[in-house]
Amino acid sequence: MVNATASDKGDFKLLRYFTTASLVAFLVVAVLLGYVFRKLAIDGLLSGYENEHVNHAKIIANEMWDRDFVPLLAASAGKSAIELQTEPQTLVVHSKVLRLLSGTKIFKIKVYDLKGMTIYSTELKQIGEDKHNNAGVMDGLRGVSGSELVHQDTFSAFEGEVQNRDLVETYVPRYDPVSGKVSGVFEIYGDATLLVAEIDQRQRLVVGAVVGLLALLYLALSVIVKRAQDHIDEQNREREKVQQALGLSEERWKFALEGAGDGVWDRNLQTGKVVFSKRYKEIYGFAENELEARNESWDARVHPDDLARVEADRAAYFRGEKPSYVNERRMQCRDGSWKWILSRGMVVARDAQGKPLRMIGTHTDISERKALEERLQQLAHFDVLTGLSNRALFSDRLRQGLAKARRDKKRMGLLMIDLDEFKPVNDMHGHHVGDLLLKEVARRMLECVRRETDTVARLGGDEFVVILSGLEKAQDALDVAEKIRYRLNQTIEIAGLQLKVSSSTGVAVFPEHGADEVLLLKSADEAMYRAKENGRNRVELAPDLVLGAQ
Repeated sequence: MVNATASDKGDFKLLRYFTTASLVAFLVVAVLLGYVFRKLAIDGLLSGYENEHVNHAKIIANEMWDRDFVPLLAASAGKSAIELQTEPQTLVVHSKVLRLLSGTKIFKIKVYDLKGMTIYSTELKQIGEDKHNNAGVMDGLRGVSGSELVHQDTFSAFEGEVQNRDLVETYVPRYDPVSGKVSGVFEIYGDATLLVAEIDQRQRLVVGAVVGLLALLYLALSVIVKRAQDHIDEQNREREKVQQALGLSEERWKFALEGAGDGVWDRNLQTGKVVFSKRYKEIYGFAENELEARNESWDARVHPDDLARVEADRAAYFRGEKPSYVNERRMQCRDGSWKWILSRGMVVARDAQGKPLRMIGTHTDISERKALEERLQQLAHFDVLTGLSNRALFSDRLRQGLAKARRDKKRMGLLMIDLDEFKPVNDMHGHHVGDLLLKEVARRMLECVRRETDTVARLGGDEFVVILSGLEKAQDALDVAEKIRYRLNQTIEIAGLQLKVSSSTGVAVFPEHGADEVLLLKSADEAMYRAKENGRNRVELAPDLVLGAQ
């Protein structure tokens, strides 16, 4: 239950993320659409009002500027605001302006002189106000027209006061037709309260329609996503069941392998992290708290002589050339010693491209089966007492040596050696001393040959044979035979006894004394018997065979 809860917390909750993201997106879209609609509508409103105000300003200027406003400008010089408001010319101008504005949507009109002084306003109490710091007036005096929408109960940046309705304020410069210079500025107010209210209503309708459509889309997508989420949840539950079953199966499998004495390893092929079982650690002499899960190279403890074969087996398995991964190799133990093991494994996880991701396997201790095999190999091919090659291995080496000599067109020597008066040593001092004597004889013979290419064998009793390969001439074989004879003739000390033996040696050389094993052995044996007949402790060379005999 704990594992299931933890897994649920880590699962991807598609519906949750969709709900959050879609609501945020819908809200943003609705707000943006409302803003864009209102911005475009207000821009159109301002453009329309500004064009209308500019036209009205031109009409008023054409009708009244020279006849009415120029005299008013002259009459206003040096007068106070109250005097200007009661000036008879002002009242005349006021009456004419009201007639021109009759039937228009213009709410109010003001006229400024070149100093920013209000020389006329349809709201008479504003005549005489100094507006030289008003931004709209200053722009107009510089020849720039400008409009601003001021909402009711909102401060006007142009006018510098709070308005009680939605107004469009437009500043229009008046150019002198003769000089072409600005001679004054009109400020025209249009009442846009109804139009702004209509824009607000349309904005609400647009936003409402968008929200409604998005809500329908949201509901449709919610159904789709809910089904997808249910499918994901079902897949997660099934995956967890499979993982639990796989984990239980792995535990049982590992338990069975542990019980059989095998050590288990579990390797992540991407990271190199590997987990070792308790038995695995025991095989190599590690404590239970050693070799914890860690990154380790595949071949960290493989014997160098086995490494190439191990890598080849692994690569062949990964390529699918082998049905299973199995090989025998030596592995280094904790104390530095080497142990023969059988390694088996299989890939239990791959990626979408088939690349191995995880591998589980076992190591089986084999330092005993290998030891037995080596012991059997020793018994089958080597003399138990002296460790020299036995008769079977000698025969095989003789065939191989002759084949190589024929191929390389070289000579090969064969020495047949028999100890003189060995039986009395056994009779006088016992077989134990006789065995020690034979072991020392074998050691001295090995000192006299090239161990890499030559072979010394014991055929039985006190009879020995030596294969000498790669000879240039027959004398080379005689030299080695004399060296062995001399070395064996030296006093041998065994168990406090001073023993002295000699040897009789027959020498045969390929191809002069035999072209095959049988003839060569026969020639060496006959030569050895001649050495005994001629006084022992000597070396005899076999006579050359006639070509017909070969």
